Amino acid sequence: MPAQALAPGTARLGARYELAYDDGVFATQGFLAGSDERRLAELDRVLRDPTIRAIFCARGGYGTMRLLPRLDLGPLVRDPRPFVGFSDVTALHATLLREGVVSIHGPVVTQLGKLGEEDVTALYRLLEDPTPPEPWRGLTALAAPPGRSVATGPLVGGNLELVTRLLGTPYLPPLDGAVLALEEIGEQPYRLDRSLTQLELAGVWERVAAVVIGDLIRCAPVGNEPTPEEVLRERLGRLPIPVLAQAPFGHGSRNRAFAHGTEVRVDATAGSVTFLEGAVV
Repeated sequence: MPAQALAPGTARLGARYELAYDDGVFATQGFLAGSDERRLAELDRVLRDPTIRAIFCARGGYGTMRLLPRLDLGPLVRDPRPFVGFSDVTALHATLLREGVVSIHGPVVTQLGKLGEEDVTALYRLLEDPTPPEPWRGLTALAAPPGRSVATGPLVGGNLELVTRLLGTPYLPPLDGAVLALEEIGEQPYRLDRSLTQLELAGVWERVAAVVIGDLIRCAPVGNEPTPEEVLRERLGRLPIPVLAQAPFGHGSRNRAFAHGTEVRVDATAGSVTFLEGAVV
């Protein structure tokens, strides 16, 4: 990762918080940000340092899942602090949630410098204010079954590809009664269909209370294939639980932060997600 990709985000964060990072974040090894050993050592160091009161992931990318079997999350379990990221970081969020640690699905540093002030302000509020954040309104209902158009549960999930890859592993986030949030980038509609079908075959729709879909970026069809929106309606519109789409999170020009594991209320008739808890105490 070139240094200039990080600069706008670090400038934004540095105007509000005291930042600490080293040149290790710019390391590369094939398609990874350095070796597994380097990345594990870096993460272990910041998790064990009690003076670090929040952890922001520099970028998403690839390789987080490779670290899970060797990762010691004990320091963060004993001393919870905000852990912020999304995309490939979905695997870390899921693992933290299994340990009972609330973490924040929010912009990585490389994305932070590109977001509008409304999303940045929402992130700061989530980090600093223990009250519930503002609701999401104006969402599109894909499924609003009579008598079951409203559901309440902990918000979990993240990147669709990562969530499906965690199926059958010990790192899948707790799904029973949860509201499953999903977003994606760079997957053609047939691959979206495959991932959603995998979730169905794994019994996920029978376990969760509701589904909330964020941005689907660069997922355009080739030729006369169905659009991503058509795939969502065909795969999810028949579910007997509330399903909302076009929520303001993901890889696009917006990424409204939310806290994994906090209670939300989904109202498919109203097209809203109401947050019932904050992320910090």
